[in-house]
Amino acid sequence: MKITLRSKGSWRKVTFKIPDETFERIEELSKRYGFRVDETLRIILLHGYIEKREESAEEFKELEEEISALERELYELEGKWSPLKFTTYYLAMDNQNLAIQLSGMIAENKRLRKMLGKPERDFSEIERLIHYYLSFEGKD
Repeated sequence: MKITLRSKGSWRKVTFKIPDETFERIEELSKRYGFRVDETLRIILLHGYIEKREESAEEFKELEEEISALERELYELEGKWSPLKFTTYYLAMDNQNLAIQLSGMIAENKRLRKMLGKPERDFSEIERLIHYYLSFEGKD
């Protein structure tokens, strides 16, 4: 059974689950003593009549073990991912450097062709790649 509690005049609410067996027992006690179920729940929650179960300690241990296993897996993945990220960054920097050099060579080629009176060449595809590697894609 899922129960949601809201405080008066506030937007805060708390939702928690009660096992069906426990809820049936609460209903039974409510009928026996003449209380409504919501009143019984209020009494139980406000006055701390909730039994501490040993299962909850075991559940916490299991959850802690599961969290530890997931953390170990996360660190392993991080160990594999970090060098890849490092390598990728330096490859991107190399690409940018080469794009800058290529841009300079194209400009020099255009200038020399103009000086020698030769026809111009179409470098539009190469310039598109230069824009891509210099992160100017889509900013024409």
